[in-house]
Amino acid sequence: MNVTLRIATPDDAKSLLEIYSYYIANSVATFHEAPKTLVEYRKQIETLSATYPFFVAEADGRFLGFANAEPVRPQSGYRYSVELTIYLHPQAPKHAGIGSRLYRAVLGCLSSQGFVNAYACICSENAESIALHKYFGFEQVALCENCAFKHGRWLSTVWMRKRLNTPVVPAIEPIPFQTYQNQWKDE
Repeated sequence: MNVTLRIATPDDAKSLLEIYSYYIANSVATFHEAPKTLVEYRKQIETLSATYPFFVAEADGRFLGFANAEPVRPQSGYRYSVELTIYLHPQAPKHAGIGSRLYRAVLGCLSSQGFVNAYACICSENAESIALHKYFGFEQVALCENCAFKHGRWLSTVWMRKRLNTPVVPAIEPIPFQTYQNQWKDE
């Protein structure tokens, strides 16, 4: 299988929303309980990809997954840190390196853009995701017990962090992905 990565566009919203909706309905990988509308998701891709990397993996015209960064918190002082998202199509081949390729691309861009920290908020039951983040050098920084309720039960989250760049004073503004994206190339 020849997997390629590319930058997501708003036209990908339907396929990516189908992947994400599967996890909303069938898992605790996300604590969303209802999917966004197609219009909302198109807007989200457009908005996020102006500042943050947003990639899709595909093979033979089929979407295999996506990964992106987004603000870790809405307040402006947090603009040097990001939160990551990654989802693979439920029928994507397991252990084929698709998630690793997506994360390499996202983390490489974020580092080059000048972001300082990347965070991941993971359901404590999601051992595969925790392992993926450890593989990429993330360290657990918090455990939030019973902080979410989904599918009739209380769930805990693990917060993990990877330092992308050394924090400096004065802080250096990250380069928006819109400006940086022409420098990105798939492996």
